[in-house]
Amino acid sequence: MTHPVDMNYAVPDPAWDYSEIYHDCQDSKAQLELLIIYMSGFEDATPESDARIKELLDTIGQILNTARSKMNH
Repeated sequence: MTHPVDMNYAVPDPAWDYSEIYHDCQDSKAQLELLIIYMSGFEDATPESDARIKELLDTIGQILNTARSKMNH
C-alpha cells in the first residue's frame, strides 16, 4: 500500500480569516488518517469494524459540517 507524501503545513496566524476552518480541516484530516490506519488492519469486515468505521466517518462529517457552518457567518 502506498501513502501520499505527508505535507507539513505552516501554523497559521490566529488572526487569519480562515484560521478556525483551517484547524477544523486539520482535525478532520487527523481523524481520516486514523480511519485509514484502522481500516488497513482488517482483511474482512466485521460488525464491530463496521460500527467503528461509521463512528469515525460520523466524527469526520461533524468536524467538516462545523467548518462549513463557519463559512455561513
